[in-house]
Amino acid sequence: MAQRISQKVVNTFVKGLITEAGELTFPEDASVDELNCQLYRDGSRQRRAGLVYETGSQLSEFVVNPDLVFNTGSWINVGGINGLEYLVVQAGDKLYFYNKSATPFSQQAIGPSINLLTYEVSGSIGVANANCQFTSINGALVVASEAMNTIYIERNNTLGTLSATQIKFRVRDFEWQSDFTLFQNTSTTSSVARYYDTLNAGWTSAALTTYGLPTLPPLTHPWFSGKDASENFSKTEWEKVYSGTSIIGNGRFILDFFSKNRSAASGVSGLTTEIETSRFKSVATFAGRVFFAGLESSKNAGRILFSRIIQDIKELGECFQVNDPASEFFSDLLDTDGGDIIIPDAVNIQRLHVFGPSLFVFAENGVWQITGVDDVFNATAYAVNRISFAGLLAPGTFVVADGLPFWWSRNGIHTLSFDQVTGQGQDENISIGSIQTFWQNIPNDNKLKVVGDYDKINKRIFWLYPSEGETVVIKRNEILILDVPLRAFYPWRIADEATNTDYAMGITFYSGYGAGDVEVDVVNSSDVQVQTSTGTQVIVTREYNITGADSNMVLLCRDYTTGKMSMALFNGETFKDWGTADYDAYAETGYEFFGDVMFKKTAPYLITYCRETEEGWTGNESVGYNPIRPSSLLVSTFWDFRKTTATPAQQAYRYKPMPIVNASALSTWTSPATVVTTRLKIRGHGRSMRIRFEAEAGKDFILLGYGIIGAANTNL
Repeated sequence: MAQRISQKVVNTFVKGLITEAGELTFPEDASVDELNCQLYRDGSRQRRAGLVYETGSQLSEFVVNPDLVFNTGSWINVGGINGLEYLVVQAGDKLYFYNKSATPFSQQAIGPSINLLTYEVSGSIGVANANCQFTSINGALVVASEAMNTIYIERNNTLGTLSATQIKFRVRDFEWQSDFTLFQNTSTTSSVARYYDTLNAGWTSAALTTYGLPTLPPLTHPWFSGKDASENFSKTEWEKVYSGTSIIGNGRFILDFFSKNRSAASGVSGLTTEIETSRFKSVATFAGRVFFAGLESSKNAGRILFSRIIQDIKELGECFQVNDPASEFFSDLLDTDGGDIIIPDAVNIQRLHVFGPSLFVFAENGVWQITGVDDVFNATAYAVNRISFAGLLAPGTFVVADGLPFWWSRNGIHTLSFDQVTGQGQDENISIGSIQTFWQNIPNDNKLKVVGDYDKINKRIFWLYPSEGETVVIKRNEILILDVPLRAFYPWRIADEATNTDYAMGITFYSGYGAGDVEVDVVNSSDVQVQTSTGTQVIVTREYNITGADSNMVLLCRDYTTGKMSMALFNGETFKDWGTADYDAYAETGYEFFGDVMFKKTAPYLITYCRETEEGWTGNESVGYNPIRPSSLLVSTFWDFRKTTATPAQQAYRYKPMPIVNASALSTWTSPATVVTTRLKIRGHGRSMRIRFEAEAGKDFILLGYGIIGAANTNL
């Protein structure tokens, strides 16, 4: 009986890895399993290049302790110089800096380092064990960590030096200290706290004396409501004002936020100094201010401080309103003032992020959105809304892609979408329908060690994390990539060297643009070079915008021999990590049924289309010639849902005809076509077929697509 013939063409094999579909419902153009392949939005796939140190790589002057934290950040607009950006590297208890303007990247170290031990808080986990977070404002870098006092770093543009300053946080005291009913009178001998509350509510010593110390007035209305015709306080006039049980405002005294010494501020002895032992772990620049969050005490866990609008960098810690709220004449809160925002139900605030006109607060138990009136935040009017119960699992998982946040929660990988009318954020779990099983199989401890960054040119997010069973704290050889436009996930794995292997610790994006020092000859008005009295040419150094190199995702790696850091790229054309370690690269298609799930089929022919990668020849007449950057693609098939028993692999990259070697011009490739087309006969039969495309050791491949001819039998 005749077979029923069908054909299928696949040229968009770029939906990435899918683990959340059944064998009979698997989506088109996705992969059941894959590793170390690159997806392109033109529909093709390629083996990733090897991870190798950049040309001219240089080891750092510092040694990286593998048992301490390793963390990175960015300092933009350094010293107020447009385009000048530093990579900030935290290795244990030190911060190191690299100018991101030029190559080799690892040769652009900027000194000196900043010693974080100077700012470590006693009783903390230690700055060497806590990741810092960074934000830039007015040319300075603000650095926060749960184990240290928050600091800002400035650059002296004349000398090129860096200096750090601890931020002193000050707030107005809006807390009542008294245990007594505030709308009743009492005496100072009964409670020094009540005396403090009275002073903090604006009562002056002169008014209290007239009222009749040691008796203290009810705090139902301010002292100046009892002024007589001479503008002096009159108890008789004051008592004519009836305020019931209402309580007046307070906040006259300005206190150190972390050490609230109310006795020193008021002169009232006997008050206990209130100490806040935790420190801010997250910072963000928003609306011309800096916001600080992440305290871990029960009282202040949901408290976010924000500075006044910054005009002087020394004002970073001024988180209070300028006008005295207890003042008779100037008590108004100003739009430009600092202050605090309390989110009582937020637990362990880990990141602050600005997107559009909103500040998003990422805590362990959810996400909140802070917005201003008419999309303008100010101290006098704002709104706080909870938009998600999917909190942030670990700060390192948080990545910003063109302003849009992506993060890992305890439940999956998330991003935000926005209501087009209200601008309200909405949580979207993007792993639940794609790679949830893959994600869940990552050990929980390893999820806490994730670090990530965003390739702004190719629109891809890279998350690095340790392999299962890895014992080195900062070694991160597994990579999960999200192509944001395609919404496609795919994994990479960095191979280890045979012994004493180097390894990746972190990743950062280099845009290829920046600013750097350029030496300029000094000339006079006649365009004649100026010289000193000894005949030396006068040269000055200026900062200019420059184009450094192509954009790159740069991996920060630890050299095993020295323990020092250098930088590596995925551009090794021998397709071996570190130049010696081979790695698997493959992609397996979904299940093909050729139109039905009942009849058994064969696939007489498979035609593959691969782009040529060869760039020339190497060798000579004596030893022979070999292609430069050769390709090879091995194809095998699995029938009837088998996992391990595949047909023998066949070579799917065959030249027709063989290119001719031009011995006088080995750098040229003389193939007559750009695409290698290969027809293969496929063995085996069954109700379903799955295809595996696999790289050969040391060789490239670019799979453009493939076509299959399927033949269905009429018997079951």
